[in-house]
Amino acid sequence: MSPQQLPRLLRKEIKRRALSQYRIAEDTGIKQPSLSRFLNGGSLKMETAAVLLDYLGYEVRPKRRHQ
Repeated sequence: MSPQQLPRLLRKEIKRRALSQYRIAEDTGIKQPSLSRFLNGGSLKMETAAVLLDYLGYEVRPKRRHQ
């Protein structure tokens, strides 16, 4: 998955679960303005993205190299 696809994936998942940015911010400790900025195309630290992905049930792992 490319970094450009991540906000779209997360927006879709958040909508599917009917989660508010406020609820996510409360549950994860991610500041709501940071979450909003990211979901609207801004940047987010990798550590913060990992917290958000974990909260939504996604696993972050290294990509396997093809040999």
